[in-house]
Amino acid sequence: MTEKFISILASGTGGHVYPAYTIANELVKKGYKIIWIGTKEGIENSVVKNDSIVIRHIDSAGIRGKSFFKKITGFFLLFKSMFQVYFIIKKYKPVLVIGFGGYVSVSGSIISYFFKTPLIVHEQNSIAGSANKINYFFSKLVFETFPNSFSKVEKKIIHTGNPVREIFSSLEKPEEKYISHNPYLNILIMGGSQGSSFFNECLPFAFSYFDNQNISIKHLSGKDNKDIVKERYKKYNIKAEVIEYANDVDTLYNWSSLIICRAGSTTISEISKIGRAVISVPFPYATDNHQFYNANYLANQSACILIEQTDTFVEDFVNTINILLNNQKRMYTLSKNIQEIFPKDTIKTIIDRSTQIINE
Repeated sequence: MTEKFISILASGTGGHVYPAYTIANELVKKGYKIIWIGTKEGIENSVVKNDSIVIRHIDSAGIRGKSFFKKITGFFLLFKSMFQVYFIIKKYKPVLVIGFGGYVSVSGSIISYFFKTPLIVHEQNSIAGSANKINYFFSKLVFETFPNSFSKVEKKIIHTGNPVREIFSSLEKPEEKYISHNPYLNILIMGGSQGSSFFNECLPFAFSYFDNQNISIKHLSGKDNKDIVKERYKKYNIKAEVIEYANDVDTLYNWSSLIICRAGSTTISEISKIGRAVISVPFPYATDNHQFYNANYLANQSACILIEQTDTFVEDFVNTINILLNNQKRMYTLSKNIQEIFPKDTIKTIIDRSTQIINE
């Protein structure tokens, strides 16, 4: 049997790379070889560990929100990357290209159209990013995590949710987690792969309003922030385990009864898989304010508690924790609602529809 290649376009942040890697692994199980088109700086180079996935690098950089000089550089790299992708696709002749957004995907989308190779797009956020708004026009099929992220209804747009690793399916269920009536919380603080300076600076003070007899804290601080965050908790006599980066995030999820996090699509999707009560604090400077809209979609369906990063944050946060400490029923309701927020069988739907495109 002749080897069949599928090209994956994903680079940069975990929000693009982790869903792409989940789908890539499933396609490998189906017998396909993967040509992953990324960049030398992207985290895919440390995340991807599968001999059937070959990474090829292109030169690419973002344009939106950059200085005039960086925009000129970005446009130059776009054209350069189109030539690089041209030779990659010409060599491997993929039967399908799947783009997960981000600036690295645009040149691949254009070149796939040139070669008449079918393109599929996956959008992770509630508002489609600039790259995927372009990729949309070249695509045969579009998968979206949140409904109506492209503000249009077409047959080629399918609401699938965001693919997450199957390891999260085996964790403790809400029915087991929220059976105690004791006023006690295992609180996991997640600021994303880089950590959150706001969480690192603000939350130790906010927790000074509580007794360590009622809460246990594990705080993901991000690289090079561990010592200073530990000192901040120590200043307020709070016992907290500060972790720089966790490879075993599933273990932390399993331990937690309350998660405090930003509103990135990957984190939300993972928590949706396991079912946990969430306080979401959207990063206010995200492109198009998409994190607010991600969190607001959940909050409108009682699937998370949304607290914005404003001057009244500490007061709002303390009041919320006090309510949850004495209301396991509310925690359970939040955990069950977030489990229902996205479609089921996300991975199966994406794989089935993708391979169907190949066979058409």
